[in-house]
Amino acid sequence: MLWVLSNKYQRRTSLSNQELTHQKSNAAENLLTLRRRLKLTQREFIDAYLVDAQGEALISLSTLSGIENGTGNNVMPLVDALATKLEIGADLFAMEPDAFAKNIDLFLEALSDGQGASPPIIRSNNTVDGLVHELSSYLTDAIISGELKPGDKLPSDRNLSVSYGVGRSSIREALKVLSALGLINILPGQGTFIASENTDFFLAPLSWTLLIGQNNTKHLLEMRSVLEIETASLAAQKADQRSLAELTEKYESMQKAYQNADFQAFLDADLDFHLAIARCSGNPIFYSLLQTSRKLLTHISKTGMISMEHLREIADEHHGIYTAIISGNEQEAKEQMNIHLKRAGDRYRL
Repeated sequence: MLWVLSNKYQRRTSLSNQELTHQKSNAAENLLTLRRRLKLTQREFIDAYLVDAQGEALISLSTLSGIENGTGNNVMPLVDALATKLEIGADLFAMEPDAFAKNIDLFLEALSDGQGASPPIIRSNNTVDGLVHELSSYLTDAIISGELKPGDKLPSDRNLSVSYGVGRSSIREALKVLSALGLINILPGQGTFIASENTDFFLAPLSWTLLIGQNNTKHLLEMRSVLEIETASLAAQKADQRSLAELTEKYESMQKAYQNADFQAFLDADLDFHLAIARCSGNPIFYSLLQTSRKLLTHISKTGMISMEHLREIADEHHGIYTAIISGNEQEAKEQMNIHLKRAGDRYRL
């Protein structure tokens, strides 16, 4: 999902002639940047993004050329049509060209999600699914009992095949999943080893269950909602000076990224802000679960409207959450987080 934050852009109806001229100039340059970054000719760009429901072009080659050269007058209707087609906010194109170019890769990632690209799906296989659960449970139990420790070498896939009564290919597939989840390291020619000490074995079965389960996004959102609302309440109640200082640091980082129109920095700071709230709760299990659920949601659902207006809303919502936690108001923190999550679901059609 792409979240954009800016309070520098006004609705067109309230702009002066000078401001509107400036936005038109920005839009023309940003359209050219987008087309070039997509590596499309003008004809290809029109055919891909600027046709009506019957497939008829909304704009001629000469008109597009004029707009890109700064001599055309129809740039704003073109931006509106393109934004509707791509399901993004038209005000993105009013950004300063340097900021637009700096964030173009994030825009393109979101655009590809909006063009009907399906999120990656992990195909379910009963044998492999069961082995993943059994092997992760085996590793967890062995570490708890002291039988194994981080860095230890696992039995060969041949021995595991005999132990579990399945083919070696199924064992290998299950081990690949455990490697992707960060539980083990597969070193070609050396063997398979338990991963480092900071690996969370207890969350791996949960991660796998959520990834292969039905209605993944719905279930993840329900879990995330419960976690985030409760952590916000606990954060307002239990946060110490050190965790509040971290929360303030992450909140200010978001504001800085916002002011600089640095989209990637904002996305990173947004995640850090929510995790800092979890740290303020004083419950490390909540922190780990929240970290896992947000990571999985990132992979499962990236669609959503790219809009300056939406991100201005997020700025206000984050401010409300932050203020409630800093002031120690538990009920207000819960209410503000609940509002934020409900609006986020509406914004990004989750």
